[in-house]
Amino acid sequence: MNTIIKQIQTLFDKELYSNVVRICDLTLTVADQKPESLTLANKFQITNFYADSLYATEQYQHAEQYYRQCIQLRKNIVKNKNGKSSDKYNDMPSEVDLKYRMHLCLLSLKKSSAALEVLQSINAKQKDAKINMALGNLLRDSGMERLAAAAYKEVLEECPFAFEAIENLLKLGMKGTDVNSLTLEATNEISWIGMWLKAQAQLYSRDFANAIETFKQMDVQGILKNNIYLLVNMGYCYHYMCEDKKAIEILQRAHKLDTNMTYGLDLLANLLADTEDENYSEYLENLVPKSDMQSWSSEHWIVFAFYMYNCKNFEKSAYFAHQALTVGGKNNIEALLAKAHSFFKLGKYQEAATACADAMQICAFRFDVHKCLVDCYIKMNRLREAETMTFHACKLLNNSPHALKLHARVLLKDPVGNSKNIKKVLEKAITHDKEASTTAVILLVLFLQQESQFEQAKHLLLKQIENHPSSRLYQLLGDCYTNLSKNEEAFDSFNTALRLDPYNQRAIEGLNLIGPNPGNSKRDSYYTCVGDSCPSQSTLASDHDIDALSDSDIWPNNSEMGTSFE
Repeated sequence: MNTIIKQIQTLFDKELYSNVVRICDLTLTVADQKPESLTLANKFQITNFYADSLYATEQYQHAEQYYRQCIQLRKNIVKNKNGKSSDKYNDMPSEVDLKYRMHLCLLSLKKSSAALEVLQSINAKQKDAKINMALGNLLRDSGMERLAAAAYKEVLEECPFAFEAIENLLKLGMKGTDVNSLTLEATNEISWIGMWLKAQAQLYSRDFANAIETFKQMDVQGILKNNIYLLVNMGYCYHYMCEDKKAIEILQRAHKLDTNMTYGLDLLANLLADTEDENYSEYLENLVPKSDMQSWSSEHWIVFAFYMYNCKNFEKSAYFAHQALTVGGKNNIEALLAKAHSFFKLGKYQEAATACADAMQICAFRFDVHKCLVDCYIKMNRLREAETMTFHACKLLNNSPHALKLHARVLLKDPVGNSKNIKKVLEKAITHDKEASTTAVILLVLFLQQESQFEQAKHLLLKQIENHPSSRLYQLLGDCYTNLSKNEEAFDSFNTALRLDPYNQRAIEGLNLIGPNPGNSKRDSYYTCVGDSCPSQSTLASDHDIDALSDSDIWPNNSEMGTSFE
């Protein structure tokens, strides 16, 4: 038998795993029929080679079975060994190593609960950094965050440069200063590591603006210039701040540096998918991998899902999003969003809402998740739930302008009952918005028009136009002047709106109301007409205006806010 074992060892060392599988299978069959032909130690060696080769050839079910046999054989050997022969068995893989390999098989079989049980069966004193890291990941995915944090701390005690463990502790809510204290002694001499940990702490404490600044300080020659992981982290920060154009730019930069990157690829596809920009659509198409689908990761399936979405093939988009979840697990937020967006377009609002709710369990501080869920509730006419969700969004997102605008858009569905709240929320959104977004101003103007507060709406528009002129703003200003019987000013405003956008239909209608001579307005006859002869739009804010701001699209629009709304 020593000859066979030596030959199996040679095959295994040469990585001829399929050959090892064949010879081990035959040898163990003989041993089962002639137990005396193999000693326990020899049978253990052959079974271990067999299990390792089965794992290498992706036969995980069989590999897990034979690792279990290895563990039992090892126990029998240890039980029966004597002092003289103890050195003979020192080279055997430990029970801890065998259980770790068995847990890998179970993970490949999508049996995470069973994998967790195997690792938890290891004695605490025998758990090294490898075991604790794997255990922390499984505990985290199972929702046992306190136990997961304890496992990651054990990893850092042994390996203070375990950056993944550091990031996981920050994700679980541990303060940056506390995490830093676990690694300070080993990392103190390397300045850029301190900066990196600072940026990660800012990112996971949702201080995205400062995180971006810290990342930028490292994105220079001599430190971490053009590091892919740094750029993708910065892209996520921009997205969390709803600055998707900047997120796309930084993620495209990362992708051009490494066209094989996977981390951040799914987010880039998400942001590119819903846009009228042909350059973005073309870039998204080029992201679709050319390799065989058998080798695709979950990120590749997500890219394909969003590409199908961009092509308006929503059935296939939903299917490929589901495929991404099958490959990458249920906690993939971009796959869940791709699924939600596709179901929304297919009119399956309950299924879309379910996918959004699952995504929110993973990341509750992403605005796009809240917006998608709110739009689903609106489509199902569940306005009370939509209002509750926007209220929670404002709390979770620290009253960000986008969250406040979302809240106001839901309140505008019932302007009579929510008039005081609408004005308060929109004024707060405008005050908090450093970018002076036109959308919040337009929402407030439409509300003021509904309340017949045209003078106040006019002043708000004039102030916004000073720094952010657009066709839409001038058209709304013309509406205000018309309702204030200032036809000459209305005439000038509508003309300016049409110079900025010749296809602004409401500006054209506004001019038609005034006529070629501003002194002879048709406005009175317009408002007194009844029946089918009335024009389809008026200078007052209509339900269509509000719906256009809330239902036209379930993603924030990446185009110029002055001409289209979220």
